[in-house]
Amino acid sequence: EEVVTDYLTIVSGIRQADIESEDAMTFDDCRVTVLEIFSGKVVIGHALKNDFRALNITHPWYLTRDTAKFEPFMKPSREDESILLPRKLKVLAELKLGM
Repeated sequence: EEVVTDYLTIVSGIRQADIESEDAMTFDDCRVTVLEIFSGKVVIGHALKNDFRALNITHPWYLTRDTAKFEPFMKPSREDESILLPRKLKVLAELKLGM
């Protein structure tokens, strides 16, 4: 485990007090719970590798749907249009959901 230096509260909604609360789940309990929930299920998200890395978990590629890697949602690189790059989730939400 590493020391948290920035909770990114504006994005995550998590505060230091939430983590230090007596009601807070331990990291290991969280990992186990997430693995149990994900077991045998399709996981859908954006840039999932970051979340998987943070939790030190893996999930079968054939049960993963990542909007950051879905080619129709990607944008061409400015340097080489044959190279596709992921869009930010905020941009995807604007384009696809009008948010």
